[in-house]
Amino acid sequence: MRRSMLFLAALSTLGGLASAADVQSISRLEAGPGNVLFVADWKAARVHAIELPPAQQKAAGTFNILDLEALLSRQLGGARLTVQDMAVRPGTGEVYVAVSTGPARTPALFAVTSDGKARRVDLKAARATSVALRDAPTGDDKFWKQTPERSFTVTDMKWRDGELFVAGLSNQEFSSTLRRIRFPFTAQQSASSIEIFHGGHNMMETRAPVRAMSFASLDGKPYLVAAYTCTPLVLIPIDALQDGAHVRGKTVAELGYGNTPADMISYTMRVGDKTEDYMMLVNFNRVSNVIPVSELRAANARPGIEKVVSFGQIAGLEVQQAPLAGALRIDNLDEQSFVLVRRRLETDALQLVSLGKDLSFRMTDHVSEYAFRGYSFKGDTWQQQNIKPRQDILLRQEGVPELIKPTE
Repeated sequence: MRRSMLFLAALSTLGGLASAADVQSISRLEAGPGNVLFVADWKAARVHAIELPPAQQKAAGTFNILDLEALLSRQLGGARLTVQDMAVRPGTGEVYVAVSTGPARTPALFAVTSDGKARRVDLKAARATSVALRDAPTGDDKFWKQTPERSFTVTDMKWRDGELFVAGLSNQEFSSTLRRIRFPFTAQQSASSIEIFHGGHNMMETRAPVRAMSFASLDGKPYLVAAYTCTPLVLIPIDALQDGAHVRGKTVAELGYGNTPADMISYTMRVGDKTEDYMMLVNFNRVSNVIPVSELRAANARPGIEKVVSFGQIAGLEVQQAPLAGALRIDNLDEQSFVLVRRRLETDALQLVSLGKDLSFRMTDHVSEYAFRGYSFKGDTWQQQNIKPRQDILLRQEGVPELIKPTE
């Protein structure tokens, strides 16, 4: 079967020496061009470009996998697992989920589809090219005696215009690092050290890495948008990220203390008769933030945050909240929907579910007046016009169309 042209170019660039991927760990995933999936391997301090088998282009379908752990664990001998990352393979209906098991954090990778099936990817047999990350952390230090510093070699990874942007740590004095790596891989890579002013901590920071990132075009200029722990939001001009550069990002917002960002994606949504650009920042310890790119554009025209911001204060941006508690990873499933790996807090169930971008919640998560058998929309024009149409869509998406209530 025909491989993607870009993967063949990678084979040519490396003298045709692609081999089985020696994946020792997985921290982040990112869908690349064609049939390529990028895998960040912190133990080996490498990024692998794995060749996926060809897949037919098809609609994604609706994901309602309410016990993802059971689905994946039975292919791992019943082992308890931790989700490391998730990435959509655009246009194929496949969602790739990376997990680890046991104290050695043994990696496993699965392709999951909306019909509730999971196929384990044979990492030992997968053809791949890889690139070593220059100046990766080398010591045995652990954060708070439990988390290896080396596991922060790659904290996020995004593909843009022929380049892989890789955030994480280096072994240099200013260890917060952003790398730019062209694909097909060569021996060359660009690495910039990053510093920011953190208003919640009232200090310049050069060690703590970017935890989640995406991209935005502001007044015709491309920027990397970066979220850090506790939770400054920073703009970095992409053209400033040159090899050997020391870059100071512009802090444009403080989004709340006591929080670690989990994931960030860019998306568009129809609002009235216009299409608007947004970013969704999913957090481990706070609600998710819907960030209009128009807010970033306005903030970029103002001075950045250079003074202390009191704990509890949200500063710099007018952001919206999204009800995505328990979210671990998020990605664009298609133009209308996100797909989410989440831990359902009420039941402690690990789930892979899709949800619409406009409301970003699931009807069946909640017991409200609408859930009761005796509730009727009859005679209530406001409910019929404003609630019922959207509720009917949600119930169909969530696999329970039989619960749709009649209008009369």
